[in-house]
Amino acid sequence: MPARIPAFSIFSAVSELFVTAGVVYVIARNWTRRAFPLGLFLVIAVFEAFVNVFYMATKSARAAAGAETISTGMKIAFAAHGMLSLLAYLVFVVLGVIAWQEQRAGRYFFRERPGVTWTFAVVWAISVISGEVMFALRYLR
Repeated sequence: MPARIPAFSIFSAVSELFVTAGVVYVIARNWTRRAFPLGLFLVIAVFEAFVNVFYMATKSARAAAGAETISTGMKIAFAAHGMLSLLAYLVFVVLGVIAWQEQRAGRYFFRERPGVTWTFAVVWAISVISGEVMFALRYLR
């Protein structure tokens, strides 16, 4: 029988899909030489910091304190996912700020740097997919 799923875990797993849609939208707008969606970018960055990064920190603290019993392998997977997710978030913020500044000067950062853009997109996708897989392994099996 699956474990009782905490509401915050469900909210975080679902919201991450919406955040990802927003990240793709921000990149796509810049890629297609359309106005940079600064408001959306800021909402995504703040939401991700206050909800999903906070969620990961809370879960990490509970696991480290022994409040949640999970296998050593899962602890390692959660730690690796958390580090990758934090890195992806920080890179998104940095690239987004640069893209906004570049667009104000008439340049399109994501379009003009496809290697950086696609590398970031792959890292973000791995982060999100690994998080959703771990949610399923933790709560849905």
